[in-house]
Amino acid sequence: MSSPEQIRKQNQRTIILLVVAFLLPVVSAYIVFKNMDHGIQTRNNGVLVVPARPLDKIKLTTADHSAFTIEQLRGNWHLVYIGQGPCDQPCLDSLSKMHQTRLAQGKDMSRVRLLYIAADMPPAGVAEKLGKDYAHLSVITGDKAAMDDVVKLFQTEGTPAVMAGHRIYMIDPLGNLMMQYSREVRLIGVIKDLEHLLKISQIG
Repeated sequence: MSSPEQIRKQNQRTIILLVVAFLLPVVSAYIVFKNMDHGIQTRNNGVLVVPARPLDKIKLTTADHSAFTIEQLRGNWHLVYIGQGPCDQPCLDSLSKMHQTRLAQGKDMSRVRLLYIAADMPPAGVAEKLGKDYAHLSVITGDKAAMDDVVKLFQTEGTPAVMAGHRIYMIDPLGNLMMQYSREVRLIGVIKDLEHLLKISQIG
């Protein structure tokens, strides 16, 4: 049987772990922010989500009906687009921008993945073509409750509605939403932001 002193120490360790888990997204975003040069904060580039948002509520499915959870987000940087389903021209423009951003990372492109979260899964032929046109793109979807959770997690104050904003989002290798881009962002801005993050990141 554990002594009162041992129990007290175990409780202290548990509290410390909980505090660390709570602060990690905040510290992650702060470190990224402090390490970014002045140019990354211009109006043409991304806007930090502070504090970074853990996406542990994400419970979606892939085109082949496999489960997609936060575990699939961990370990890589992700560029994300969220849309209604059929990939219209703004959707294709955003996926193309994400694809080119990944390719521009050269030897580090293997650290980057692409996600299209669709309110309705595109027809099989469309989803398959998107997968061929944009390397390492996963097309995922969910029921209404799951998509409502996605909208809540990705919506930030003062920005267009998630499903209509045609924005690009960035998720860090810990599974935190940490940056977003407007539809009008210049491709070079996204490329430079990600290039800098990959350079200073010790994970993913």
